[in-house]
Amino acid sequence: MQKHFNTLIPPQPEILISLARAFQAEDPDQRQIADLLRKDVALYSMILKAANSPYYGLAVEITSVERALSLLGFQRIFSLVRLTLMKNSLQKTGRMERFWDTAQDVSELSTVIAQRLTRLNKDDVYTCGMLHDCGLPLMVQGFDNYRDFLLKNGNLSAAELEQAETQQFGFSHYRVGARMAERWLLPQYIADTIRLQPQIDAVLEDRIEVADHTRELLCVLTLAQDISEAYRYYWRISPKQELSRLQPALAHLGIVDLDYLNLKDEILEGMGA
Repeated sequence: MQKHFNTLIPPQPEILISLARAFQAEDPDQRQIADLLRKDVALYSMILKAANSPYYGLAVEITSVERALSLLGFQRIFSLVRLTLMKNSLQKTGRMERFWDTAQDVSELSTVIAQRLTRLNKDDVYTCGMLHDCGLPLMVQGFDNYRDFLLKNGNLSAAELEQAETQQFGFSHYRVGARMAERWLLPQYIADTIRLQPQIDAVLEDRIEVADHTRELLCVLTLAQDISEAYRYYWRISPKQELSRLQPALAHLGIVDLDYLNLKDEILEGMGA
C-alpha cells in the first residue's frame, strides 16, 4: 500500500527544480530566473496575471517578470510559481469546480483572519488555504470509487474522515496532501498543517510536537473552514455549527466567543452573505 501511496504524488516539473536551484543560490541571478520563467509561456502569463491581482495590492501594473521580481521579491515569486504549478498539476484530475471554489474561499478567509489575529506570513496563509485539501483530487485520480466514498462520507469531521479513508484506502487524503507539499518543496510547517488537520486538538494540547507556525496555521484554517461552511450554506438549511469544536483554536489565538462571532458576521457581511 505504501508504494501506491507514493505513486499518487505527481512528479515535480523540471522548471520547478531549476527555479528552486536558482532561487536558493547564495546570490540569486534575476536575469537567469526571468529567462527560466520566459521558457514556459503559460506560466509566465499566469505569474504576471497573479502579480497584478488585488491580492498583492501593487500601485503599478507589472508588465514583466523582472519587474515582478523587483517589486515582490524572490521568495514571494517562488511561492507564487510553486502554487501555480501545483494547481495546474492538480487540475489535470478533471472537473472539480466545487473543490476549487472551496479552496479559494478558505484561502481568502484564512488571509483575512490571519491579518486580524496573527502575524503569520500572508503567502504562507494563502498557500495553506489553497492546498489544505490538495490530497482530495489525488485520491480521486488514484481510486475509481473515491468520489462515491466522498458522497457517502462528506459530512464527517476531519478526524472521522481520516479514519474512514484509512480503513478503506490504507491512508488519508491529509497524508497524501502533506506528502505532495513536501515533495514540491513547501515549508515543512505547511506540510505538517495539511497532515495534522484531523489532530488539531492533540497539537494544541502539546501531545504532538510541531512548529509554532503549524499551530497558528491550523487555528486559522479551522476558523476559515467554519466561516466558509456558513457562507456556502447561507439561505439554505445548514448543519448546526457547534462553537465548542472551535474552542481550542479560539483559545490559542486569544479570541473569545463573542468577538469571534462578531468577526464572523463582519466577514460574512463583507462577502455579501
